Amino acid sequence: MLGVISASVPFTPNITALAGKMKMGRDTVNLFLLHLERARLLNLLHYSTKEVAALQKPDKIYLENTNLSYALKDQPEKGSLRETFFLNQVRNSKHQVHLTDEGDFIVDKKWTFEVGGRTKKDDQIKKVKNAFLAADEIDHAYQNRIPLWLFGFLY
Repeated sequence: MLGVISASVPFTPNITALAGKMKMGRDTVNLFLLHLERARLLNLLHYSTKEVAALQKPDKIYLENTNLSYALKDQPEKGSLRETFFLNQVRNSKHQVHLTDEGDFIVDKKWTFEVGGRTKKDDQIKKVKNAFLAADEIDHAYQNRIPLWLFGFLY
C-alpha cells in the first residue's frame, strides 16, 4: 500500500480503485490507512469544513516524513517533499492541520499556508487573512514569506 501511495504523493485517494489494485474491500483499505497513520507512516488529511472526518475517506494522503519519500521513490518531486516536510514539522509540534481551498494547509483553523519554492506567488492566499507562504530556497522572512527551513525548529 505504501508503494502505491508513494508513487503519487500527495495522494488523492480513490478508495475503490485502491481496493481493486490491492484486491481488498473498501472498509479494509480504510482500516489499513488508519493503521498506517497510527504507525506514523502516513498523514491523512481532511478539509477543515468536514464534520466527523475520521469516519470518512481522507481527502489527501501524505507520507509522514520526507525520508519515506526517498526510501520508496527514486526521484521524489520537490513540491511533494516541501509539503511533506511542512506537514511533518507542524503536525509533530501538536498543531491541527487541515486542507483548505485557499492554500495548501490551514493550521489550528487560524493560519493559512501555501508551500512552495523561491518564486512561488502568493496569488492563492492574497485575499486570505492570516495567510503565509512557506517558501523553500529563501534565507530570511519577508512580509508574509517564511523560510520553509524555519518550520524545522517546531519539531
